[in-house]
Amino acid sequence: MHTMKKVMPLIIILAILFFISSCSLALWSTGIVYFYEMAGEHNNPSDFTLLYRNEGYTIIMSRGVEGVQLSKVEAQELITSTLFTLTLDDEALEAIGTKSVDELGRTGWHVVQSYTLPRLGKGTYELCGKTICTGIEGNFSRENIVTVNIK
Repeated sequence: MHTMKKVMPLIIILAILFFISSCSLALWSTGIVYFYEMAGEHNNPSDFTLLYRNEGYTIIMSRGVEGVQLSKVEAQELITSTLFTLTLDDEALEAIGTKSVDELGRTGWHVVQSYTLPRLGKGTYELCGKTICTGIEGNFSRENIVTVNIK
């Protein structure tokens, strides 16, 4: 019984480490990262770490309506009134295909646009995402700056 008390904290620590590494490995294996997961709350600058990946990453920009779960049709209506840009160290990244809509978790449907993040060596980079919106909630823009650390 005394040995179990000593082993239990070690088991908990190992379980936490496994969970953290499996989340990082999932990101690494798919190469798809949603920009909203990287960006700071309230458009504050943020830091985000990615593992080095020979193939690079795909970054997905998105636009929903705060506090509203849009239907697919409502999100489709916002495609033409949404403009995304994404830059890496002040160089524009190229969009993949055209804007579309996607259901993001339990937050309803969003306008989405994918960008290719090239293969980056280990180091620190600045990723800046801008979204210009018009439509049902008025005209506004937002900008998020993310310091990306490649390990």
